[in-house]
Amino acid sequence: MMNYYLIGLGSNIQPERNITMARKEIAQHVDILNHSPVLINPPCGHTFQFTFHNQILLIHSLQTATDLKAVFEAIEVRLGREAKCPERRFKDRPIDIDILTQANTAKDALSTALKETYNQTIMQDWKIATAY
Repeated sequence: MMNYYLIGLGSNIQPERNITMARKEIAQHVDILNHSPVLINPPCGHTFQFTFHNQILLIHSLQTATDLKAVFEAIEVRLGREAKCPERRFKDRPIDIDILTQANTAKDALSTALKETYNQTIMQDWKIATAY
């Protein structure tokens, strides 16, 4: 069975470079069916210094979510993100790659209600073809 995922990309250190590089590396492991435009957000919270760039990818893969997460964490580290630790979520980051949802069809993945406000904004603004 093919798994469809929405993947969230976020960066506030060299975001143009790192979002592009992350997409290229992810494409070596999965099929990227489509991607949203990049949403630019002001830094949120007192621990972030730089503007965030966020993007959502629609992908499909035979890999499990657990296997994909391991691939994504390796990409994060290659692009300069520090290894997992509790305080890293409060630090500026070259790249953050998250699995936002998994579904049996692309249409189901695209219709998933997302938690984060910035991801909701991306999905509202993303004019994706209804061919899925």
